[in-house]
Amino acid sequence: MTIETSDNVTSDNASSDSTTTGNSCVAPRELPDIPGGWTSRTVDLAGRAIRLTIPAAPDAFLDDPEVIAAHNRDGYMPYWGYLWPTSLEMAAAVLQHDWPSGTAALEIGAGIGLTGLAGLAAGLHVTFSDYDRLSVEVALYNARQNGWEQARGIVLDWRQPLSETYSLIIGCDLIYEAQNHAPILNLLQQMLAADGECWLADPGRHQADKFLAASDQQGFRRELRELQRLPYPSRPEGVTNLWILRR
Repeated sequence: MTIETSDNVTSDNASSDSTTTGNSCVAPRELPDIPGGWTSRTVDLAGRAIRLTIPAAPDAFLDDPEVIAAHNRDGYMPYWGYLWPTSLEMAAAVLQHDWPSGTAALEIGAGIGLTGLAGLAAGLHVTFSDYDRLSVEVALYNARQNGWEQARGIVLDWRQPLSETYSLIIGCDLIYEAQNHAPILNLLQQMLAADGECWLADPGRHQADKFLAASDQQGFRRELRELQRLPYPSRPEGVTNLWILRR
């Protein structure tokens, strides 16, 4: 796995700040100006090069007045803008899996969309979702610049799941806060097809055991697959846990 970087990606168009769950998103022609600007990276996963446009300095969002106001209102944090290391292993696992033709997949907490992009490369019918509309638009923008025009995107608040169901739901680094466990599990109860699977990647955070215990109580069966960590700056070698939940 290699990552190549190029700075100074510029853009003009503004994005809607709507966070109404279920709202559809489209890939913007250009991305809006953001604190710190944009950068581009090329991630090589199992021989497949995926181009990403991502925030150049995600921490710059923390000083943005709109982000501060959203945090004061609802505890919002702009975590979507980071390339989380766990997504590298998850994306590789999704890309290399043999999926049934036409599998409909929902990525929750999509962020910049790397795992969903790997799903598109593997032939999945991917819907990106996140609480932040800009996150979904960035994921769709990344899908389009890699040639996947068919990707779909929706704003999704885990506390307000939709009635549509998916054969596969995927997410990375989502169970690190206990307050998210009940909303995620409730979403899975409503949006995961009866014979579907949920793939959740976690680097071994201490809250994972609480989430798994809660999933047991709700009747989910689980399987653990250990994914060898891919190289990433300042991260030690080891494994990422891929938890597969089924009804």
